[in-house]
Amino acid sequence: MKTKKIIFACLLGIGLLGTACTNFDSINENPNDATENMYDFDKGNLGKALRNGGVFYDADVQQRIKALGMDVFAQYVGGNSTARVWTPNDGWLSLYWNNYYTDWFASLNIVIANAQKYEGRQNSLALGRIWRVYMQSQFTDFYGPAPFPKSPEDTNPDYESLDKQYEFFFKELDESVKLFDSSKDFLTVEDQIYYGNISKWKRFANTLRLRLAIKMSEINPELCKAQAQAAYNADGGIMISGDDAALPGVSGVWGQQYVYYMYQVGWSDRQVMMKTMEKVLTGIGGMTYAGTAAIHPEKVDPRGERYFDPSPETNTWAGLKAGMQTEPAGERNKVSAMSRTWVIPNDNRKTDLFLYSEACFLMAEAVERGFVTGAGSAKDWYEKGVKASFAKWSLSDSQAVDYLASNDKNLFGTSANYDDTSGNGNTKLEKIITQKYISHYIDLSRESWNDKRRLNLPAMDIPEYRDPGAGTYPNDGNIKNPSNFISRMVYPQSEALNNKSKYEAGVAQLTGGDKTSSPIWWATKKSNYCTSN
Repeated sequence: MKTKKIIFACLLGIGLLGTACTNFDSINENPNDATENMYDFDKGNLGKALRNGGVFYDADVQQRIKALGMDVFAQYVGGNSTARVWTPNDGWLSLYWNNYYTDWFASLNIVIANAQKYEGRQNSLALGRIWRVYMQSQFTDFYGPAPFPKSPEDTNPDYESLDKQYEFFFKELDESVKLFDSSKDFLTVEDQIYYGNISKWKRFANTLRLRLAIKMSEINPELCKAQAQAAYNADGGIMISGDDAALPGVSGVWGQQYVYYMYQVGWSDRQVMMKTMEKVLTGIGGMTYAGTAAIHPEKVDPRGERYFDPSPETNTWAGLKAGMQTEPAGERNKVSAMSRTWVIPNDNRKTDLFLYSEACFLMAEAVERGFVTGAGSAKDWYEKGVKASFAKWSLSDSQAVDYLASNDKNLFGTSANYDDTSGNGNTKLEKIITQKYISHYIDLSRESWNDKRRLNLPAMDIPEYRDPGAGTYPNDGNIKNPSNFISRMVYPQSEALNNKSKYEAGVAQLTGGDKTSSPIWWATKKSNYCTSN
């Protein structure tokens, strides 16, 4: 009995000691400190995600994937090292892939998970889900089928087909807009796009839904129609004038400045104009060239004077052929390059993410092709888009009116007057996409490349070189054959080596294998709407 009492006393002492230790720990806790359930510590992380997914954050990634990739595929600019783009660079592609999954996307999924966990964070949850759709839609449209982790625990998901991803995108955007509650807490200074304006975020989400819906135009017209109409009718509506989404550069901070400012130092570093861009801008609108070049076309779209500086050697406003495997010595000194005056005046210039003019051109196409009804005329949307683009580049409304009345055609045969459909290359759809293409320069080149893959518009020169080992191209010289243009980028080699079974399952979803010529899902019909000669 005595032994039992001793054991009981020892156990009691241990229990009290444990309790005492717990109490001592609590002494070190400040009851006035904010806790996770009291304050949304993820606001800063969500604000960081808006920047990461919006402008690639890391200038190294932006330059290699966009400036030396998407910008070149859209044939806005090129020259110099961009010849290497036509042969996929695994280092560049891995940089994007690894940053995306290990940093940007993983961080955003944690923000979403925490917003689901704690009460009163539905606004952060709504924005997080919208931004995840924005980021993933760009990523998967670059590579094709891709892993799509939807939670922090989903560390190595299968390569998901684009049709399944888009189904999820539409559902997410629909539900997220309905989640917003103006009576609840939201971001303010952390949100450098709309600074916590819920109405603008609703319109952004609905317009993003419209953008994604229009991508369905060829592969699934009925889905396109249903989602485009739903986007237009959704709570809050689509973007209106003044809703342009853009992120300011951080002056003096490397990697966060306006990226084109950072590597457009001397003429040898600058992105030069492509011949396609020269042809698109020459003649259209009937306005006399008013720039500083001594040698130039008689008439140039006035935005072209702002986009490109004349060459330093010959003082010429002209473009370079696309896809030259070896650029002749001194060639870039004879052609125009990205303007320092208008495009890169300072390092904190804003990067465009989504423009009101794009919303107008999306609606113009949707109405013209019967995907949206009850929204006015396609012509009105088209002209609103042109006027918004003119205003962005400090051109007057009266100039836009004169421009829109002109039947003068560019070198692909397209005029600005919506009612003029004379000649080749001058259908109403060609007008809409041509103006969308001009207005997207340069930050939104990815959407211009998307239109090229979806519609084979606008008309473009065929690049002189595309690596025959990376893709299979007809080389028939026919600009009406969409198979002549880059369709996607290949997966990083590390995926084939370290994630072999899932990589192979993803490649099996592509028609033609892991090639730059293999169309992604929504462009598999290889539609051609180009009528230019």
